Amino acid sequence: MYCGSGPDPGQNEDEVTIRSRRHLSGTFAWALALAALTVVAGLLASVFRDTPNRVLVALALTAFVAGASGIVLNWRLGRAHVHALRDPLTGLPNRLLLEDRIEQALRRSQRTGESFTLIVVDLDGFKDVNDVRGHGAGDAVLRTLARRFESILRTGDTVARVGGDEFVVLTLGARNDDQAEALAGRLRHALRRPFRIAGASIEIDASIGWAIYPADGVTSDELLTRADGRMYATKRDSFDDEILLRRGVDASIVHAVESALERDELAVVYQPIIHLQSGAPRAAEALVRRILPDRGLQLPSDFVPHVERTPVVREMTFLVVADALRSAALWREAGHELGVSVNVPYRLLDDPQFGDGIARLMRAADVQPGVLTLDVVPAGPGAGGALDGELLRRLSSLGIRLSLDDGGRAASFSALRVLPLDELKIDAGFVHGLGRSLTDAALVHGMIDIGHALGLEVVAEGVETREAWHVLADWGCDYAQGFYVASPRSAADLVTWLDAAWPAVA
Repeated sequence: MYCGSGPDPGQNEDEVTIRSRRHLSGTFAWALALAALTVVAGLLASVFRDTPNRVLVALALTAFVAGASGIVLNWRLGRAHVHALRDPLTGLPNRLLLEDRIEQALRRSQRTGESFTLIVVDLDGFKDVNDVRGHGAGDAVLRTLARRFESILRTGDTVARVGGDEFVVLTLGARNDDQAEALAGRLRHALRRPFRIAGASIEIDASIGWAIYPADGVTSDELLTRADGRMYATKRDSFDDEILLRRGVDASIVHAVESALERDELAVVYQPIIHLQSGAPRAAEALVRRILPDRGLQLPSDFVPHVERTPVVREMTFLVVADALRSAALWREAGHELGVSVNVPYRLLDDPQFGDGIARLMRAADVQPGVLTLDVVPAGPGAGGALDGELLRRLSSLGIRLSLDDGGRAASFSALRVLPLDELKIDAGFVHGLGRSLTDAALVHGMIDIGHALGLEVVAEGVETREAWHVLADWGCDYAQGFYVASPRSAADLVTWLDAAWPAVA
């Protein structure tokens, strides 16, 4: 019954209610079958009372049929019992069996005084798997994920599937927040490993919350409500308004971007980042575009949101990083020491394959430490959550800087607490409001102060007016990026712009 091997805890004194019902049902079935066949035996005995041998044969046949009937009935009851308590797709306990396990854990804890933890795991982006790869692939992911969860839990712990993409873990081994967080991290890493389904690589993430008995509740409902609340709080922090409002992933766009990668139909352009006090160029941000035949370049907002939860985003990021490193070498050869920054979805910083790929690109490139900056985008699955510390240390050892993009949006504040940052970028939406909105002005000024208080360099994105430039300079912002400085252009055209002593900005 429990995941893993070994005896079920909590059964030495209290009989499990569900199992008791099964025993009662089986006993009733046996009694009913035996009573019916006893009647049949009596009738046969009366018919063959003048021939004792036939009576004995009839009684023997009756006993055999009674035994066989009882065995079949008990087997069917057992099968029905299993189906009633197990998820048919994954074989995991369902909600009914989970509730029984929780009640057992409550009785055990009331006797022993020991705590236990409930962890709620709600998959992010699972609908996209069904939409892009089909429901068969979605089912395969759920079955694989169930086995992964079971493999990392202790004997006596329970993992149940209680909804289409929701799981609940009951663990007797996590008795405080630190232990619960450690187990939640192992669950997250288990589900973040790519799923190989029918030759395709599928990736998902999850929002996770937990509750500990008795600190967070003393009943099953209280504990589940608290765990759900924490999980949904994490989910709200993981998505900005644009992502929340965005409709489902367009499978055709995902496949189109895959084809564009294969046919070399993605282009990279660069927008300069300028020091606000001196006007000197410091770096350039790499911006990906999709080449559309006869229609020019497609902006990333039209296709990146559709691929950000798929392995395509990793390959696309590798392409942009490789181009950016080549461009930085080109600028240096032309006499311009510029850094280069590349947008990276938050989830990739928890992906070992991403770390391996970046390391290969850095080894192949002829650039100095500090040239490459990864602009971490605080949106999408898992944004603001804990990350793989080993991968972050590895990126740092490669001389890679980390910048927080879209500063000021919901998940950016959580990310500020987690990431070992070098830089903070203020979201262009707030910068656009300078001179028009007192609220935006207060937010921008506050983000500059926050960045400096944390020892970070601060870059304002979306600087499009002379007024915004001067306001940001007066407030002590370090760098500016936007159309007032320069529009995005190819790496070679940026050399021409730099050679022309870049038009003075004042």
